[in-house]
Amino acid sequence: MARPVRIEGLVRAANAVRRELVGPVTAERRERLKTAVEENLRKVQQILRENRALLEHLPAPSQRAYQFLAGVDWAGIATARPAAGQAPPLPVTSVSWRGLSNLVNRTLDQLAVDLSLVELTRAREAVARTSRQIELSIDRRKIPPDRLTPATRDLRGWVAHFSREEHFDTYVQARTTASRILNAAATASRHYPPPLTIHFRPMTGIYKLRPSRRGPVLWLPTPMILFDASAFTALAELVFDRSRDAKQRVIAHMTGEGYQSLRARLEESGGAVELTRGAAHDLAASFDRVNSAYFGGKMARPRLTWNRTFTGRKFGHYDWILDTVMVSRTLDSPDVPPFVVDFLVFHELLHKFHGLHWVNGRGYAHTAEFQQSELKFTRFHEAEAILQKLAKESRQ
Repeated sequence: MARPVRIEGLVRAANAVRRELVGPVTAERRERLKTAVEENLRKVQQILRENRALLEHLPAPSQRAYQFLAGVDWAGIATARPAAGQAPPLPVTSVSWRGLSNLVNRTLDQLAVDLSLVELTRAREAVARTSRQIELSIDRRKIPPDRLTPATRDLRGWVAHFSREEHFDTYVQARTTASRILNAAATASRHYPPPLTIHFRPMTGIYKLRPSRRGPVLWLPTPMILFDASAFTALAELVFDRSRDAKQRVIAHMTGEGYQSLRARLEESGGAVELTRGAAHDLAASFDRVNSAYFGGKMARPRLTWNRTFTGRKFGHYDWILDTVMVSRTLDSPDVPPFVVDFLVFHELLHKFHGLHWVNGRGYAHTAEFQQSELKFTRFHEAEAILQKLAKESRQ
């Protein structure tokens, strides 16, 4: 029996090709892409032969990436000529800034303890200087937001926001309040005793708590700098006491107007990108069809995006805190009918419409009311059957 085989970069290569195929490419670029993809497929087959393995011995995301590359209809790809006097478009590449992550991490560590006014001023000036350099470089090189890596956009928004003195001061005040309340709650913790190192940083989720050689580190989403003492108390109860209703209270604060406004400003400062267009389907068009057919056109559009990899079981997700519908790239295929993508978008929008139903501090999404609403989709059973078939194939 062959051992599992891992081929580094296969999913990344598939995603790069998918990004290029979103819009028309020149005929020359299409042929170069085709040659590169064929060479990658040959290399994969060679690696499999050398390891006496089959495609199914690759991790599931790599299998789906290979299948995507092998299934590209090169003849059906739209091509375009460059305008007269215009150079052919460059390949889609991602841009990041060397050292930016280190600067943010270093600043977060500095702000995790009490500093003198001089030290705070130096830290803020370093952030402001970096922000100016990034913006000048982006402007000079005319880099659009979608060319920046997601992590770079997040960090760019963070340094841009905290380059302003009043925002920097808000961070310091929030860290002081959070440290007092959370460290007091941590005194009874066996695994994470105080002092805590607290970072307000770009991240998803409610919090991340992990041990380190210097003591426990608590990561919190940047917009939590707007939390007041009562909100940090609810957070402390969630992290350390597992209070029954703590999560509900924390989410209520995170979905509030102030938190959401700051989240949107941070995203805008970093360069908001909505990846609705795929190689085969457009989520914006799907949303418009679903909104018109099932919500009377009154549903406020959430952020719509394809996820970053090829999934096989979970094909969609709605994030209440980020107000984001994410759909698996696995569905962005000519083999998947548009109505299946519409059903997935409809399913996730129902989460936005119905919200969470809380019972004893636990949030439930797929309630009886939700399931009744889901059956209103005109091709519900067909869509469900296709999704189940895709999920079954991914497990084989």
